[in-house]
Order: sequence, then C-alpha cells, then structure tokens
Amino acid sequence: MINLLLFIIAYLMGVILLPIGFIFGAFTFTNDYKKIAISIDQLGCVILAPIMNLIFIKKDGFKFGEPDMTISMVLGVNKERKTLKNLGTFVASFLNKAEKNHVEKAVEADLNELDQEENR
Repeated sequence: MINLLLFIIAYLMGVILLPIGFIFGAFTFTNDYKKIAISIDQLGCVILAPIMNLIFIKKDGFKFGEPDMTISMVLGVNKERKTLKNLGTFVASFLNKAEKNHVEKAVEADLNELDQEENR
C-alpha cells in the first residue's frame, strides 16, 4: 500500500513540476539534455519492461526492468547473447544507424559505471 501511495505522490509531483523544470532549464540553458534523455530511457526500461520482454527478447534473454539500465543497454546485451527477437533486432539496428554501435556503446558504458560503483 505504501508503494502505491509513493507512486501517486511521485507521479503527481512529476506531472506538475517536470514541465516547470524543463521550461526553466530551457530558458536558462542549464538543462543537460543527455542526462534527461538517459533518465527517460531508464524510466521506459522499467515501465515498458513487460511488453518489451515479450516482444523484443526471447524467453532466456536478459530482461528489461532494472531502474539503472537503459533500453539500449538491454538490447545490446541481448544482441551479444543472440537472444533478440526480430523486432528487437530491428530496434537495435535502428539505434545503431542513429549512432554507430549505439547499443554496444550502451553496454560498455553501463559496465564501466558498474565497475566504478564497485570500486567506491
């Protein structure tokens, strides 16, 4: 029950405050858009996990849903393991066309981040 209450509070604050923060950042040029994009990507990895696990990866694939992982990273791991379904392969290929080796770079970046956390 407490998790539902926390979700409702976080959702309402997000709906009210995020647009204000985004507009303020745009006018003051203080937003780091890459960090915002990564945060949205991580949110999508959690919220969309049930459907992406179903349509992008095989049953034995590396699952979406971890809050600190991006969609690109999970696609990259599954590409390496050859556990992508056709639609997952298409999305990974699309991302790799947008940026050369995007999903592979996402895996490498996340692994480097995990190594840094372990060394703290």
